[in-house]
Amino acid sequence: MKLGFIGTGVISEACIRGLFASELTIEQVCVSRRSHALSAKLAADFSNVQVLDDNQMIIDQSDVIVLAVRPQIAEKVLAGLQIPSDKVVISLIATLTHTTLLQWFGQDVNLCRAIPLPFVAQRLGVTAIFPRQQTAETLFNAIGTVITAETEDEFDRYAVASATMGIYFESLATLSEWMTNEGTPQESAQRYFAALFKGLNHTALNHTEQPFADQVPEHCTPGGLNEQAVNVFTQQGGKDALIAALDSLKTRLQGAK
Repeated sequence: MKLGFIGTGVISEACIRGLFASELTIEQVCVSRRSHALSAKLAADFSNVQVLDDNQMIIDQSDVIVLAVRPQIAEKVLAGLQIPSDKVVISLIATLTHTTLLQWFGQDVNLCRAIPLPFVAQRLGVTAIFPRQQTAETLFNAIGTVITAETEDEFDRYAVASATMGIYFESLATLSEWMTNEGTPQESAQRYFAALFKGLNHTALNHTEQPFADQVPEHCTPGGLNEQAVNVFTQQGGKDALIAALDSLKTRLQGAK
């Protein structure tokens, strides 16, 4: 399989490294020079990575084209490119819909959208795609697992969910900073919370059939410290703040349509 990446950022790099570590046979990967540092590093690390300055050449030399440019410059980069009908196109640009992309291309394209996360470099995590496309499922199952959205609205909900990584680390930062301010060494506080959340994540992954809301009381002794923490968190608007953040992302994606 020959792959072409138009846009070489962190996610493109993660996908490429994960794919080369997978059991798939990747004959060639063409990447755009942007960003120069990442593309040069990939070419240095893998003999079958080729850096090209011409995006049309990337398309012509690839079976599967992955679009990974920033939305702010996407139209300038993508409009006018000629994509033969036998090519597969996977867009990683979360805020650009099928309709917009097809209008820019001015032709019918075998297009799938996907939301890979940085962990695909270690072949971990989950990638949401829409619509169902065999090639995309094959690629992303090789570097993690795949969830296929049945509608564009469902895909947008996965896009919202994927945008919570910063909230996760902001929460970890707040927790560890509190302990540090109380006198605990920063490294010890960070190690503690990283291990705590790793254990909780393991529990969540092994009980996905059980609603998360039902697992809250299972981790809260009545009248205990965990129950008190949940109550104060909710009373102080913590839950409302999370919902507000998610709703703001949903509004932004709807506006992009």
